[in-house]
This record gives sequence, structure tokens and C-alpha cells, in this order.
Amino acid sequence: MKIQNTYPFILLLMIMISFSSILAIVWSLLLSTNSIPFLLLLIIAIFIFVCVYISNNKINIDDIDKNTCVLSSFVIWLMLIVMGAIPFYILFPGENIKDIFFLTASLVSTNGAWSNIEIIDSSSFMIWQSILQWLGGLCTIVVASFFVEMVLSKKNISKDYFSIENFRIIFFLYSSITIFFIFIYTLLLNDLNEAIQISMALISTSNAFTSTGNITIEFNNLTKLFMVFTMIIGSLSINLHYKSFSHGFLNYIKNKNIRITFILMLIFTLILSIYSFNYIKMPFIDKFINICFLIISFITTTGLVPEKLLSYGLLSNVIILLALLTLVGGSVSSTSGGMKASRIIYIFKYIYIELFRLVNPRKIMASEKINNIDETSQIFLFCILYLISIPLFASILSIFDLRFEDSFMVIIATITNSGIGILEIANLTYYPNSFFEIILLSIVMLFGRIEIFLTMILISGLFWKKI
Repeated sequence: MKIQNTYPFILLLMIMISFSSILAIVWSLLLSTNSIPFLLLLIIAIFIFVCVYISNNKINIDDIDKNTCVLSSFVIWLMLIVMGAIPFYILFPGENIKDIFFLTASLVSTNGAWSNIEIIDSSSFMIWQSILQWLGGLCTIVVASFFVEMVLSKKNISKDYFSIENFRIIFFLYSSITIFFIFIYTLLLNDLNEAIQISMALISTSNAFTSTGNITIEFNNLTKLFMVFTMIIGSLSINLHYKSFSHGFLNYIKNKNIRITFILMLIFTLILSIYSFNYIKMPFIDKFINICFLIISFITTTGLVPEKLLSYGLLSNVIILLALLTLVGGSVSSTSGGMKASRIIYIFKYIYIELFRLVNPRKIMASEKINNIDETSQIFLFCILYLISIPLFASILSIFDLRFEDSFMVIIATITNSGIGILEIANLTYYPNSFFEIILLSIVMLFGRIEIFLTMILISGLFWKKI
């Protein structure tokens, strides 16, 4: 494998960063705020693009193997974090670079804004914060669509698979959905700037649309319902969006993951509504919408919390339930984190079939039969590694004067990419101070973004011997 084989994907990343920089420049000019950091980033991105393009000596796409996909996914995320930190470094010249790095990593991984940086220029900060998490969501989909599926599949990589047309489709769908919700929230809030910030955050299943990093929200019920809808759309597979745009929107209704999400939402909403009946004093419709918002927020790993519910102090009693919801997550090839709902559904389906076979050994479930042994073992292995990594990372983090249970919640928040929402409910205020803590949590965020298999391959000695 040649390092040069990653160049086409670096070029693609530079195009994405250049587009984001231009968007930030236009946005800052409209708000009459500082656009110099974004102009500098644009110049750097164009310079890197030109240099890589000149050195890209007719690389044959057929030479790109699965190891190249693994390395490319790592290079994309590393370069995105480093270059995404440049505007923050210019905006906050007096801040420690490790704090800027961690803020950027948390935004790019759609964890939201983990920061102890004192915000001076809030307008410029909000512009880049919104764009960076939106760009992180886009890169998540691109990596999942181009790299993860090909690395995990047994198929050979097709030349057409990495075509620029496939990226255009992803970009068009992602941008179109974002613009649609910007229009909706502009009508609801009568504020274009706030509408853009909310849309970019929720479509990437992130929670940063304030300059303070506050994840508690308070809007009217109609706005909250649309926010629920936005989070659900953001947590769905880009393949489903493409299918629905191409062959009719009824495909959304027919999708099994959506139906299960709604079932889970209704079940847990009713459970929490009944549980809080005597404790939360508000109209039933308000209580139902707020609890529904909370459930969807954590299933999609967005991590927003309704302020009305948090003020009652009862959510800490159901924090384990909310943590389990974040572990489920949304769909594969979406911006959400977690183990992914389709994998969980597959496991329960497999368990049911095996139990049926044990009870009825002579009967055959033709319609429900799972024949792909490789896929089944792969899904089980993924879930095992995912669940094992949580207490492992928590044990390492607890070395730094942090209780194990607190470390456990921090790791849940980072590996699921749900951010500080669950820490807020647990009344836990935490920010990594040491360089090792920042590196550790950044790795955990990476685990949650580019899939555990790709990360495990990346850190293996055999992989680096092939480079």
C-alpha cells in the first residue's frame, strides 16, 4: 500500500473545507463580524489542494485497497481536526492549543462543544462552531459510505464506488435537508441566524448551537416537535434518504428502523410520563412532548435536554435508561453515534431465531432465516468490542482523580458522541485538564466516529507493516 493512494481523498477533504470556509466568510460578512480566520483557512486549504494535486501522478483507483480506506479515514479526521482548529486558534490566541484541539475534536465528532475557553468574539465562534459540526456530520457519512462498508464487506472495491458522483449525491442530500430545516426554523423562530445554527447542529445530531455550550433548551411545543423530527432525519441512513428522494417518501414509512424508533419513543415516553405523573407538575401535552424530545435526543445521540424536565431534578433517576438509549444510536451511514439500531435489531432477531430452533429443531423459518455467518459474527464482534471498550477506557480515565462511575459516564458521553448532555443530567461537571486525558478522550471520540473495526485495524502492527 502506498501513502499516495490517500491523495484523492485528501483532495476531496480540501474541497469540503474550502466550501465550508467560503460559507463562513459569507456568513461573517452578513453578520459584520471577523472573517479573517476563515479567509486564512481557505488559502491554506487551496494551497494544500494544489500541492497534493500536483503530486498526484495519475493514481489508479484500482490500486486503492481496504488498507488504503482505513488509512484514509484516519487521515481525513486528523486533517479535519487540525485545520478546523486554525480559525479557533486565531480567534483565541491566548488560549492553550490543547484546549483548542479538544474543542475542535469534540465538534468534528459531533459531541458538541466541550470547552473551557472564554468566548470573546461570540459571533465568529458560533459561525465556525456550527459549520464545523455540520462538516463533521458530512465527513462521518462520507467515511461510513465510502470506507466502512467496503472494509467490512467481502466484496471487491469497485472503481465506480469512489466516483465523485457518489459524493455529489451525499453532499446534495445532506445540504438539501439542512436548507429545508433552515427554512422551517426561520418561519418558527423568525431569526435566520438562529435557524441556521439549530439546523446545522440537529441535522448532524450535535447539540452546540449556543456560545456557552449549554445543552438545555426551551422552545415552544411546536418548535420542539420539529426539533424531534430533525433529529430523527439526521439519525437515518443517507442511503434511505437517497431511496426516498428517488422513489418516493413512503420509503421512510416502510423503513423498519423508523418504525422501531417510533415504537421505542412511544414506549419510553409513556413509561417516563407515568413515572413522573406525581412529580412533574405541568400539562400532560407539555410533559409528553418534553419527554418525547428527551427520548429522541438520546436515541439519536444528540444529547439535548429540555430545561423544564431538568429543573425538576428527576432525570438523574433514569440516567441508566438514557445511557442505554445512547448506546443504541441511529442508523448505519448516518451522523448519529452508538452501536446503531440496525445492529441491535439484527442481534435480537438472531437470538429469537436461535431460540426458535432450539425449541422447534425440526421446523424451518424460511422467511427469517439468517444465512450470512460472516455478517452475524461481525455484528456480534462489533457489539462485544464496543461494550468492552467502555469499562476499559473508563478504568484508564479513572486514574486521573475521577471516580469510576464518573469516568464511566464520561466515556459513554464520548464514545456515543452524545456529548455533555448525559453529564448534565448526572450533575457531573468535567473537563479534561491534562494532555493525556485530552488524547484519550479524542481517541474514544474517534472510536465512536470511524467504527471500532477500522480503529482496531489502524492500531495493529500488521497494518503499519504494509504501509
